[in-house]
Amino acid sequence: MTARFRLPAGRSYNVRTTELARDRQRTEVVCNVFLLDNTVQPFKVNKHDQGQILLDAVFKHLELTERDYFGLHLANDDSDSPRWLDPNKPIRKQLKRGSPHHLNFRVKFFVSDPNKLQEEYTRYQYFLQIKQDILSGR
Repeated sequence: MTARFRLPAGRSYNVRTTELARDRQRTEVVCNVFLLDNTVQPFKVNKHDQGQILLDAVFKHLELTERDYFGLHLANDDSDSPRWLDPNKPIRKQLKRGSPHHLNFRVKFFVSDPNKLQEEYTRYQYFLQIKQDILSGR
């Protein structure tokens, strides 16, 4: 099966379906997300998607409803300031070349009183973050 693309000046270019499938595979990247319970979960996303797509996949996997407090921290970032995955930018602009990419699921915004959190599971994730920070000396 072939697909036809029209080029300027009336010329056409035929592309085989296998070539189209191969190009689609190249646009997919694997992101290994290190979760707060010390497990690693791989997610496949299109590198042209916004960061929100990956965030939504992680939140869906964790079944988190209170999403405002959490984010994905770029794990292999060598700079002094922490970099977070921006939900409004394409993934390809934020991650360096090469797959798989490594990200840490972390608490992005801390609240003064964890009892103000609505969901028990959100408090549990919050507790895991604080535990990790204490054990690592942060």
